[in-house]
Amino acid sequence: MYPNLPANSPLFRINVRPRNRENLYPDYHCEITNRLHTEKAIESIKHFAEDYATLHKDIPQIPSLREPFEAELKRRTAHGSLFVWDTTSSMRSHGLPLPKEIDDELIARLSNMSAVEYLHPTMRSIQLARMQIGSLVGELADNVVGVVEADRGIVTGKQRPPKMSIYSGHDTTVGPLLAVFGDDLAGSPSLATSATPMWPPFASSLRIELLKDSASPYPTIQPSWAGDLANHSEDMSAIPPEERIRPLNVPDSLYRWAPRQASNASDVPFNPRATRDYYVRIWYNDRSVQLPACRDPGAHHTKLGPSVCTLDGFFKQIARFVPSKSETIQERLALAEAQSQSHQ
Repeated sequence: MYPNLPANSPLFRINVRPRNRENLYPDYHCEITNRLHTEKAIESIKHFAEDYATLHKDIPQIPSLREPFEAELKRRTAHGSLFVWDTTSSMRSHGLPLPKEIDDELIARLSNMSAVEYLHPTMRSIQLARMQIGSLVGELADNVVGVVEADRGIVTGKQRPPKMSIYSGHDTTVGPLLAVFGDDLAGSPSLATSATPMWPPFASSLRIELLKDSASPYPTIQPSWAGDLANHSEDMSAIPPEERIRPLNVPDSLYRWAPRQASNASDVPFNPRATRDYYVRIWYNDRSVQLPACRDPGAHHTKLGPSVCTLDGFFKQIARFVPSKSETIQERLALAEAQSQSHQ
């Protein structure tokens, strides 16, 4: 695991964070989030009621699965398939023997229904996705902004961002992120689709590329939401998350820039097209992800198509998933009160 490398080998920085700053893994200690997820999971299961009922009828017929499956259903009514899938898929991926009744067809069905239980609720609920993965999405936006500022030669006093960052997450990191990016894990890019999703395969990955192209013509057609960019030069916190064009942590200075700008960024007029040279492309395993916001005319590269999003199109896609700390607190308090009233 730790080979003896030659003296001239490059060094790589490995960053770790304390548990209270963990954002790659949903906070299952938050009862409010757990309740919301269970509510949405029950709704999702109704969309696939026939397939779900058939699977739950077949699993108890396998002797080695009956007892743990039924015990899990008593503990968490909406996660029976996920419990079986998590164990059997891990064994299969590591070449461990499985009971003969657990074949490829059953594994595929478990993958589908596990995604229905756990991932489909996040795809159907912006609020749940925001609570599960919003902090990480905000961090990714910070990384993109940092690289753009460094490319422009702007001195911010922050540590220069790396050219590449590698995050080690979980399938429960990949799934919610795909929901944020508008991908349903089944090829139909809609946040509220009823298409059957697939659980991310073992060793899945997401790659987020920040690209620069100053040579190709920028889209001449503006996306439908482009005119709202100027409104976002004021206090963005006053704008509801669902209506924001860019995340709260994307600074106004990103749009007050010119190659030979004044010493003070505030002296440069706000320019909605100041980010026109930058694009974002996202890969999920071996396929590119087409963000819904980037299908809008003028929100993607003129030659490479919707899979290469303008930076503003990328910001538009993720903006509603990045709340401020105060918004997070307010949202959870409001949800806790609503849940309390519904259980009275």
